[in-house]
Amino acid sequence: MEVHGRNESNSKLNNIAAGIGVGLAVPLLVFVLYWYAKFYPQFTLGGMFTQFKAEALMKMISLCASPVLLVFYYFNKKQWDQGSKGIIISVVLLLVATLIIKI
Repeated sequence: MEVHGRNESNSKLNNIAAGIGVGLAVPLLVFVLYWYAKFYPQFTLGGMFTQFKAEALMKMISLCASPVLLVFYYFNKKQWDQGSKGIIISVVLLLVATLIIKI
């Protein structure tokens, strides 16, 4: 699809690897921002993982994975189909990580 004379499907983000990278980077960034806003004076980043139970960690992974939906919407709006596939793969990876923590 051409928008303003350029082909949007030729973007560097329109590949599966970039979609996976963005799909995993966004929850990590949200997690670090959440940690910094809520727990920074009390825990170090490494110490927080030892203090939390598996249930709390699952909830935080789920919370941090939610903004990926906005990124997925953006990729679909730009018609970056390959990048969208990568984001779906990253969501499945986060789901598997959550299930492993639960077990």
